[in-house]
Amino acid sequence: MIAGPKCHCLVCRLETSLIAELRADGNTERYRQLVASSTVLSGFPTPLRLIQHLHRPRGDHPYPSSDQILLELLRPPTNPFLQQFWHALVLLVFIPTMHRTMNQLSASFPSLARDDIAQHLTTILLEFLPSNELHSRQSHLAFTVARRLRRAAFRWAIHECRFAAVEDLAGLPTTPLDLEVSEDQSHSGVLLREFFDNCERKGWLTSTDRRILTQSKIEGVSCRELSRRHGHSSIAVQHRIQRLVDRLRRLTRKPPNDIPQQLELFPK
Repeated sequence: MIAGPKCHCLVCRLETSLIAELRADGNTERYRQLVASSTVLSGFPTPLRLIQHLHRPRGDHPYPSSDQILLELLRPPTNPFLQQFWHALVLLVFIPTMHRTMNQLSASFPSLARDDIAQHLTTILLEFLPSNELHSRQSHLAFTVARRLRRAAFRWAIHECRFAAVEDLAGLPTTPLDLEVSEDQSHSGVLLREFFDNCERKGWLTSTDRRILTQSKIEGVSCRELSRRHGHSSIAVQHRIQRLVDRLRRLTRKPPNDIPQQLELFPK
C-alpha cells in the first residue's frame, strides 16, 4: 500500500504515521542495529525497501522468500530500546492485510464503525505477534497472520452486533444514577466496581476484560505494568483498554443529561 491508493480510514492514517516514524532521525541507525545479526534482513538497505519488497514481491529478484524474511523479522528484539521501532516495522508489513480485512468486515457488518474495526485489528495483530502459535511455524507466516486477523475480527464483529441487539431488546444497564460522583477516590472506585459488576452480568465484559479495566481505572496500574502481567505489549494493552471504554460508552449511550455517572469517571 505504500505506493498504492489510499483512503482516509484509520489504517491508512496509521500507515502514513508509521512511515513518517521510520523516516525520523535516528531510526536509520535503529534499523541497522535491528537487522545487523540477520543476513536475510541486512540485504535490505532501508526499512521501507524491506516493506516494499514484502508488499510487492516479484519472482525474478535475488531476495529471499517472504517466509524467510518474516521468520527473521517476527523475532522480537532483545534490546528494549528497539521494541517500539520493531512494532512500527511489523505493523507496516501487515497494513494491506489489515486494510483488506477491515473492508470485508465493513461490508459484512455495516453498523460497525470502520475506525472501531481498524483499532480492533491493530490490537489483534499486536497480541498475536508474540504468540507460540505464530512462532512455532516455519512457513506460510503471512497466511497464518491473515487467517488469525480475519477469524478473530469476525468473531469480534458478531459479538459486537449481538451486544447491539441486547441493547435494543433489554434496554440500557441499570445503574445507581441518583448517586453523586464524589471526588473521594474510594467512592469513585465503588461506583466503577458496581458498574463493572453490572456489565459483566449482562455479558458486556468478560472476566478478563473486567480485571484489566479494574486494574487500570480503579487500581491505577500503568499500561507498562499491565503488559508485563498479561504478556502483551503496552501498545496492545492501551488499545484494548480504549476499545473496552469505547464499547461501554456506546452500549450505555444516553442523552447528554442522562449519562450513567460511572462513565463520567472515564476521561474522554
